[in-house]
Amino acid sequence: MKKEFAILVVAVIIFGVIASGCIGGETSTTQTQKPATSSAQSTSETTNVVIYGYGSEMITLDPSTEFSNSIVVLANVYECLVKYTPEGLKPWLATSWESNENGTVWTFHLRKGVKFHTGNEMTAEDVKWSIERTIRMGLGPAFIWDPVKKIEIVDEYTIKFYLKYPANLPLIASSAYGAYIMDSKYLSKLGDDNAIADWLNKGHDAGTGPYMIDKYDPKTEVILKKFPEYWGGWSDDQFDVAIIKIVPDASLREQMVVSGEIQITRDLPLDDIPKLKENPNVVVDQTPSYQELYAFFNTKKPPLDNKLVRQALSYAVPYQDIVQYVLHGYGEVAKGPIPKGMFGYFEDLPTYHYDLNKAKELLAKAGYPNGGFKLVLTYTQGDEAEAKVAEIIKAEWKKLGIEVEIRPMNWEQQWALAKSDPAKAQDIFMMYWWPTYPTPYDFLFNMFHCEEEINFNLCYYCNSEFDKLIDEAVTLEGTQPEKAAELYKKAEKILIEDAPAIFLYYPDDVYVYHKSIKGFKDNPGYPQVVFFYELHKA
Repeated sequence: MKKEFAILVVAVIIFGVIASGCIGGETSTTQTQKPATSSAQSTSETTNVVIYGYGSEMITLDPSTEFSNSIVVLANVYECLVKYTPEGLKPWLATSWESNENGTVWTFHLRKGVKFHTGNEMTAEDVKWSIERTIRMGLGPAFIWDPVKKIEIVDEYTIKFYLKYPANLPLIASSAYGAYIMDSKYLSKLGDDNAIADWLNKGHDAGTGPYMIDKYDPKTEVILKKFPEYWGGWSDDQFDVAIIKIVPDASLREQMVVSGEIQITRDLPLDDIPKLKENPNVVVDQTPSYQELYAFFNTKKPPLDNKLVRQALSYAVPYQDIVQYVLHGYGEVAKGPIPKGMFGYFEDLPTYHYDLNKAKELLAKAGYPNGGFKLVLTYTQGDEAEAKVAEIIKAEWKKLGIEVEIRPMNWEQQWALAKSDPAKAQDIFMMYWWPTYPTPYDFLFNMFHCEEEINFNLCYYCNSEFDKLIDEAVTLEGTQPEKAAELYKKAEKILIEDAPAIFLYYPDDVYVYHKSIKGFKDNPGYPQVVFFYELHKA
């Protein structure tokens, strides 16, 4: 999941789609210069429309398996039991929940009167069926439900989960991936899981969300129309139609949002943000994300199998300069493996800072007083930020007598090399990570837990003491969060001491929206999602 976004950015650039649209909040707007065959335009001529200019194409539409960009659609069409917000968990399709003392049995009370887009009413049967289907298919984000042993329907609006081990199930049930509730009565008539997936991936949906899929072209646009019977109701200043328009060219998206052709976008050139802040036609929304950039050391290959060398190189990174040069200040230097704002982030963790003298001292202690070795660093081709970071690292480590060969690779090549024999793999692997659901375990387990078969632990790191701490911490998140935090902190200190990766930075989420809309609020728990229902005409 984590790198598919970058690959697709590269891929969709080829298409060079020129998008069309209209000004949000305006009715019966005619854009005569746009192609007459554009369904987006024909829709905009008769309804109120808001358009999200998005940089990457969609992947799939099956809520049980989708693990990438298409959550920007799914989160508007489907709903989870619980909604994550930085302020805490909020009711969504469940109005309340409780657990037994040790967090192994959780009961959710469902919202009554919720209808699916098919007209059927949502009940506990749909919740059970949706989650069991995701578990049964075992693809993409299905692993989030690993704690679940059995799901029991108590009555039409009450459902009980029995867990194999204690877990924070409400947080899992808020996941941006793999936790959406589907209409079991409708979908189960379509056939087996594959038949259902085929139907969904053709652009159909069976959700309860405020919007329904009206048109689906994964390479150009997805048109959503409002669901009149949405349980939350509608006000006159909300949008009847929401369009996700694929516009790979960031400069073009910038022009479009300034002119009002699209109403909201993100991932614009960062050096243009200051002038956009002065433009009265747009609003710049900058908030911390739950994303982090890492450079993983190959801990199985000399000389990086030596902790002292890894520590030395961690001191030889100008973190603050990178944030200024690469992010133009739109982000922060990372303090450990967990993004700021998330549970499991600690402001007072010991961290590495730029200190070349310290780096030289550690290298000498490791037996490399003059460097004298070569390292291969790979990153995903097309990612300008990663390319800039790689060049900075190369220049700094040259001062230590270390040669760095930078290899930009497409994802398939980079991934294949990383999954090969670690003794022959890259020395440094650069990659972003963001949460499947906002738990530190998602970061610490996937990237640093011992693995028999290489998955996302691309530093090939293995420390049983670290594993034991995080494996216990995750079982206490729901019932003893303070104890869980204490264990996570101990584990993160071990990680920083062992230095299997460089923790580079947390980039901010920077959205730019047109003055014709209001109500936008970034939710880092649902990466890149614009919740159209929250938007209103200004």
